[in-house]
Amino acid sequence: MKKRITFIPAFVLIFSLAGCSEKPDPNRLVTAYFGDSVTSADITHHIGGKTVQWTAAEEDTDILRDWASKLKYKLLEFEEGQSPGDCDGGEVYDFSFTEEGGGFSYVINGPDSCYLLIDGHWFSVKNPSPLPIAEPQKEQLTLADVRQLAKKGSALSWDDFEQYEYEDTGSGLLIYLYDIDEKYCLIIGGSNTASPPMYIRLVRKSEDSEFIDDGVYIDIRSESVDDFTNGRKKQNRQTK
Repeated sequence: MKKRITFIPAFVLIFSLAGCSEKPDPNRLVTAYFGDSVTSADITHHIGGKTVQWTAAEEDTDILRDWASKLKYKLLEFEEGQSPGDCDGGEVYDFSFTEEGGGFSYVINGPDSCYLLIDGHWFSVKNPSPLPIAEPQKEQLTLADVRQLAKKGSALSWDDFEQYEYEDTGSGLLIYLYDIDEKYCLIIGGSNTASPPMYIRLVRKSEDSEFIDDGVYIDIRSESVDDFTNGRKKQNRQTK
């Protein structure tokens, strides 16, 4: 895993590969997802390799509904590999709805270069505007936090790290990297957040590799954080 990766959100990638040829159903455009029965929206914000996930409650959902209803957009068609989702960088908000099912993405490639991805179809937004609600601020994980969390041992789950800022470095598997300081980072890996993590590793950052997580590590569920940080225990270098 590199310090920086080419980031393509899963939502964008799936629908870009879908290659839908049918014209969009006007009854399934953005406002259709924001029906009066919708009381919450799951939002995932991707930017600069970092990911923040949260659920917008009823009041914020009303604000989002008003924002979405005012967006003006037109259908675009792209050659394979040329859609906005194939560009490096950018910023993406993924929206999914439990009540109505489905979702859509709002892609920001620049102040005047914004797009909607709806049911596999790309739309150019004529009147781009920022998201009208504030996302929750995440904390940076510290070694003190790691020591406290490690006390839960095998009971540790993805949810225990929900409040902390992370970078999604996975491809296929979920791999969340939490930067701690100049010496350490923590990495959680697994197939999905509904299952227990495959590993939760405190990693001493490598000094002789371009991969910051290519150093020695322990799994904090079963090994001593204090022994590791005090140099009393060293693991063999992990094999990639």
